[in-house]
Amino acid sequence: MMKKVLVAIFAIASISLLASAVAAQGPAGDWTSTIACQNLDVANPAEITLTFYALGSSTASATYSASIPAGGSQNYAVADGNLGVPEDFLGSVVVTSSRSVVCTVNSETTGTGTNEDPYRIASSSGLGENEIASAMYAPQVMKNYYGWNSYFSVQNAAGHEITIEITYKDKAGNDLPAATETMTIAGYSNVVVHQNQNANLPNQFVGAAKVRVSNPAEAKIGMVINFYNSGADAGTSQFHSYNGLSGGATKLYVPRVVRRFYGYNSGITIQNVSDIATSITIDFNFGGEAYSYQSEEINPSAALVLYMPDIAPTNAVDALPVSQRFGNAVIQADNPAASIVAIINEDNRGNPTDNDGNPIPTERVGQGSTYSAIPAGSETKTVYFPQVPRNVDGVFSGGFFISNVSDADGICEIHFTGVPEAKIDDFPMPTHSSRSYYAPDIANLPDGFNASVRVACTIDVIGIQNFAAAPGSGKAGDSFTQNNGFNK
Repeated sequence: MMKKVLVAIFAIASISLLASAVAAQGPAGDWTSTIACQNLDVANPAEITLTFYALGSSTASATYSASIPAGGSQNYAVADGNLGVPEDFLGSVVVTSSRSVVCTVNSETTGTGTNEDPYRIASSSGLGENEIASAMYAPQVMKNYYGWNSYFSVQNAAGHEITIEITYKDKAGNDLPAATETMTIAGYSNVVVHQNQNANLPNQFVGAAKVRVSNPAEAKIGMVINFYNSGADAGTSQFHSYNGLSGGATKLYVPRVVRRFYGYNSGITIQNVSDIATSITIDFNFGGEAYSYQSEEINPSAALVLYMPDIAPTNAVDALPVSQRFGNAVIQADNPAASIVAIINEDNRGNPTDNDGNPIPTERVGQGSTYSAIPAGSETKTVYFPQVPRNVDGVFSGGFFISNVSDADGICEIHFTGVPEAKIDDFPMPTHSSRSYYAPDIANLPDGFNASVRVACTIDVIGIQNFAAAPGSGKAGDSFTQNNGFNK
């Protein structure tokens, strides 16, 4: 049975005519995309086909077939002439495979990395057949919010035309019926919806959106949301991406959260996607110390926006050494009948120094990334990371975080695609512990590694992956990406 993954592309494969249109509607610059796919079958190769559909078209613009070795991964640059993708392409991709695969997509500018022309990148995950739905939620969208705006791509998972309805709520959960939008999407294609083009959304708007299929109701969609700062300079170059969420849970895991960490802070946006009000409790863990936050009630469809420096119960974290101001959290709906979703943002809002007055490398100023909180019950004993680079082009390096969310101690091992000598064997994962790995610190992993990682454990785990430009690389702007690992 062939398996499908939807991958929405927000970028153009070259810089010609569409570049000016994108600059007028969304973040300025010339954009391109790279797709990373990982074969989850460690015994058999995956025969895959990437089919590209231009914005608004049900006719394939290009089709590319390839083979991914057993347990391996491949990266595909959309601008690579070998893929056959036309110039000025803006659209979406359907990945069809003979084996189970997972994919991510990076959208990046061709910015030079100067303060006047900052580099920008964000990463999102492809959506598998079990991750698409007839309705998707976006907990955080914005219009002219102190320089920030958002847009999202909605992809049709069916081969026939569908109609969607987009509704908006302010952060208190109030409907904005005048801002409702209705659109049609051609088969397998996508539409891009810019909030700053919706005249009926108020300026300074920050809230939530819901996209549902209205005709035919049984059809399914995928969705990716981007939000971005003005990009006037490196300090305002933050560019974030996260997947739309098809449903929530009463309990969510947050593998990484920071407070005044080398100039970085986290934000947490929680949306109540049920039809009953609920308060929430967040239990933080920093350096082995517990901190608890209790909210007021969140109305149905409302979104609670939190910024770590403003969460008073965590104030004591500021007294820790700056290197220890990172941790994890569990978000719980206090009403057991309620359902919530959440995204976790992390950024440096132009801070040239950390909380202790120490200078921050130029490449770190203005960075930003987002990942989704992980619903309890989705954890597994194996987690996959499609792209973990080590000193690629002398610029990019990344890593990954693993959290044991079970009530038992366990053992894990880590496999690096194509580099068996870098394997990490049988390391302990005590109950509710977390581990962080940075590719340049992995013994026997060569510079230039830009492939996938598989973590196999005896207990249930979750994880996230990230990468960024190294200090001293001269890549000023937002080179920081962060997204969920794949639990399978």
